[in-house]
Amino acid sequence: MTFANPFFLYLLIPLFIICLLGAFLKIKFTAKIKYPLAKQIDHNVSAFFILANWLPYLLIVLALILLIIALARPQKQGQTTIPPTKGIDIMLTIDTSGSMRALDFSPNRMEAAKQTALDFMEKRSSDRIGVVVFADNAMLQCPLTLDYFAIEEYIKLIHIGMLKTPGGTAIGDAIAVSTLHLKDSPTKSKIIVLVTDGESNTGTLDPVSAAKAANGYGIKIYTIAISGEGMVSQLVRTAFGMQNVNTKADPLGEGLLKEIADLTGGQFFRARNNFELSNIYKTIDQLEKTEFDKRFQVSYEDAYQPLLVMALMLLICAFILQKFVFIEVP
Repeated sequence: MTFANPFFLYLLIPLFIICLLGAFLKIKFTAKIKYPLAKQIDHNVSAFFILANWLPYLLIVLALILLIIALARPQKQGQTTIPPTKGIDIMLTIDTSGSMRALDFSPNRMEAAKQTALDFMEKRSSDRIGVVVFADNAMLQCPLTLDYFAIEEYIKLIHIGMLKTPGGTAIGDAIAVSTLHLKDSPTKSKIIVLVTDGESNTGTLDPVSAAKAANGYGIKIYTIAISGEGMVSQLVRTAFGMQNVNTKADPLGEGLLKEIADLTGGQFFRARNNFELSNIYKTIDQLEKTEFDKRFQVSYEDAYQPLLVMALMLLICAFILQKFVFIEVP
């Protein structure tokens, strides 16, 4: 609670002095009955007499105190934290090639990549996030936005086969498309989080050249290779339909992913299961924090209206008591 006009509270001092003086004069000059046999009068003072003499006076004094406090305009103070106006621009670049059906992650690589991306997004509050998907070519799935509900819906829509030919892995094209939508961003920090389970084997652009171009625009690339080790179970189309078949894990091209990360000042990560993938995103979240000084917005809400109502009610009560209840006979 605070006061908009606190100097009005100083009026309480002269009011206090006037009230004491008024009480003294009221006692000193209260009219007395002149009676020759004064000793025969019962001098016991009744409670009714005290109420009749002092209650209206006290109600008026209390009403004046409330009016002075109302003049000072008491206000309720609220405070809210203002989020930063600029954060980090993040492009989530997710592999949708056929090998992402592998079941070495739960329920599979594709769904694990989507879920960890969603978990990562929920930890951000002021960063624009976009989504690029790729297989043997790359496509913008969601432009950079602060609308996290829309981003969530776009990530949930990602599936294997959403691009016409999901058979290859065009890492160079994926980096180029992500860079195209980040390069003109005015933010100081721009990053690409690239998730893939294979080595680059198709596409029109060389991954290293694309990484150098991204670095030229101040974009860091965090590369994440996801794959179990040894034999992995995959859904494969056979003459009897889609069946789980144990196959050897595809080569990851870790050397290329490390080189891409190093060229841009990012980091390379290797995930063998859901737990490791989740921890990788937590690490990136810590590395790419939006640093800002907390700013607060203070709001005020006037609270003097109830005081005015109470003062008016007290004055009305004092008037009724004086004129209709404690009637003075001349």
